[in-house]
Amino acid sequence: MRSLRTYLLVVGVLLGASCGGAGPIGVAPTADPFAGQYIVNGGGGALDNVKAFTDAFGKMHPSITWQGLADIGSDAGVNLAVSGETDLGYISRDLKDPEKGKVVSLAIGASGTAVAVAASNPVKSLTKDQVAKIFTGVITDWKDIGGSPGKIRVLIRESGAATRSAFEAYFFDGKKLPYAPNAVEVTTITETVKAINSFKESIGMVTMNASTFSDTTIAFTTIDGVAPSRENLNSGKYQVRRPLYFVYNADPTKVKPAIKAFIDFVKGPEGQKILAGL
Repeated sequence: MRSLRTYLLVVGVLLGASCGGAGPIGVAPTADPFAGQYIVNGGGGALDNVKAFTDAFGKMHPSITWQGLADIGSDAGVNLAVSGETDLGYISRDLKDPEKGKVVSLAIGASGTAVAVAASNPVKSLTKDQVAKIFTGVITDWKDIGGSPGKIRVLIRESGAATRSAFEAYFFDGKKLPYAPNAVEVTTITETVKAINSFKESIGMVTMNASTFSDTTIAFTTIDGVAPSRENLNSGKYQVRRPLYFVYNADPTKVKPAIKAFIDFVKGPEGQKILAGL
């Protein structure tokens, strides 16, 4: 009788294992304490780096779902992190003085602002001085910089956009110079690219990210002979660049445990390895 009971017990254990049991019979596998949906939003310049981190952490915690991951702007990324409408924000600029103390920032690399033209435009190389004169309306015709005759249509990002701030910091030396009278303001990377495609005589400021790097309908101009490539951006050789950060509420009681774990991951060896490869 004892041997029969032993046999039945062994069979039961084996059946439990074959059905995916990870522990003793009747005991459910331990649930991931970080399981759930988390909202992550901010400025598009940081999006490539943000996705690299969230993808890696998601593989460690498959029960986590990241929502958002959209370009809603750096200002919104900070404001929503403060209000709690976003669990984690990301920005492509330094914190402004009024934001300091409301959020904590964590560096996650660098992005850049490129000067973009239509791929069919013969002008693919400009100097810093030429760019400044084009965007302030001093140079108004493509023939004056080696292109085909025709009025230059200037596209700029909205005031406060990190793309525009980085542009002005470099090409205008931080001065608030007036833009060309015919300058058209657009509010997203996508709108800028669409406008360049619709009006081939356009020139615009765009964020350097996966979508713009891979878009064959536009071309980034070299600046003083330096190509706006990923390699030159990461090395600092291409100087129209800006820092990227995660931002989260400065009150630790308002930061969810999963977000705290994610931040520790980014700061830790695995996260820093990802950062080094970006």
